[in-house]
This record gives sequence, structure tokens and C-alpha cells, in this order.
Amino acid sequence: MPKKILLVDDDRLNITLIQFGLKEKRYDVVTAADGAEGLECVRQERPDLIVLDVQMPRMGGFEFMNELKSVSGGADIPVLMLTANENMQELFLSEGVKGYFVKPVDPVKLEAKIRQVLGITTLAP
Repeated sequence: MPKKILLVDDDRLNITLIQFGLKEKRYDVVTAADGAEGLECVRQERPDLIVLDVQMPRMGGFEFMNELKSVSGGADIPVLMLTANENMQELFLSEGVKGYFVKPVDPVKLEAKIRQVLGITTLAP
């Protein structure tokens, strides 16, 4: 059964590019346009991993992270952050994220990190 990844980002082009690459690697990808929508997806979809943008309307990435802890099982879902600011590594690590990527995201590196975090040792065909 393919791993389910929730991609939360308000940039439609970024979502399209990342989603295409992950679906090509046989991941089940669910998307949300902001943190509030992302939390609803967590409740309904129970993703294996979340790829989360920092700056979004309505609810940004850090507010999402705080709210995620209150969702049943949410604190156990690994999160990878996306940002335009490359000087946020220490803040991300203090929030418990498993990794972060500066936009534009290299899809090969992102997928490699997803495999590492999820403990996937074999590549999809």
C-alpha cells in the first residue's frame, strides 16, 4: 500500500510540481492550500508524512504545527518544512520537524528525505 503524503502549500505551481514527482514515485498525495485545510485533511486522511509550507494565508506552518499536536495521532506524523528563508534551520529543529527545504525544492532531494524519514529502503519502479 502506498504511503500517503499530505502536501500543504498555498503556491499552486509548487504543489503541482511536487505532487507530480511524488505520484510518479507511487506515493498517494493529498493537498491542502493552507494550514486550516491541512488540519482537516490530517483528521480525514491520516497521512504518513506532511510536507508543510511556512508562510500561508489563514493559518501558516508554525500555527499548523501547534494545532497538529491536538489532533489525535497528529504529534506522531513526521513533518518536512518548505520555506523561502534558508536561515530558519534552528527554529525548525526546535519545533521537531524532520527536515526542511528551501524553495525552489529539488524533487529528488525531497523524495530521498521522505524515503529516509519513512524508512523506505527500496525505490518505486
